[in-house]
Amino acid sequence: MAKRFQFLIGLLIMVLLAGCGSQKNAQNTQSQPLTSDSVHIVQEQRPTPTPQLSILTHVTTPTLTPTSTKSPSIPPSSPPKNISSSGSGPAPYGPPPPLTTEETQLTQQLFALINHDRAVRGLYAFTWNTILAGGARLHSWNMVHCGFSHTCPDGLNQCTRIANEGFAGFSDCGENIGLAGPYPNAWAGVYSVQESMMNEGPTGWHFIHLTSTTLHRIGVGIFVDSSGMIWFTEDMVS
Repeated sequence: MAKRFQFLIGLLIMVLLAGCGSQKNAQNTQSQPLTSDSVHIVQEQRPTPTPQLSILTHVTTPTLTPTSTKSPSIPPSSPPKNISSSGSGPAPYGPPPPLTTEETQLTQQLFALINHDRAVRGLYAFTWNTILAGGARLHSWNMVHCGFSHTCPDGLNQCTRIANEGFAGFSDCGENIGLAGPYPNAWAGVYSVQESMMNEGPTGWHFIHLTSTTLHRIGVGIFVDSSGMIWFTEDMVS
């Protein structure tokens, strides 16, 4: 009887131990998915390296290389005869040198091209103005020394500069500046840059100035530097 009782007690202890072992294994089995999910969540929340962005800058008046080696031609027009080599305004680098034959010819061609582009759009022709032309060439000369900018050399904006030339009280003014390479020749380079301005479309300020119906007078000033680069300024006023 005592042996049977001891046997039953031992059997009960074994059952209890087996139950504890099963509960421990069950806890381990339940904890495994939680650990996996935790790792998975951490991996999802780990920040992804942000790639460096390449910010493209747009050049105001790009220098383009024409595909043709022949200088573009434009319809004949009345070229300006009174082309000033300089005008009133700041001249910290001294006055620009006299116009060369090449600069005179380029000025006439550019003026004709501007009015041609206006004519094909049904717009009136700009009137040539000697004072504006002198100020425009002085600005082109200054830019060679102080950089490609509307506000060089003293920080004044273009409309203030134009007003100081004797046009105070205007209702509208505008200025385009260009830098062209002689590719394959000087006129082809100027032509490419000028047409890039015109091809900007209605939202481009160069196009807005060139097709304006509130601007009437224009002066073009060109300076060719020692490396053959052509700097040009187009000043317009109502």
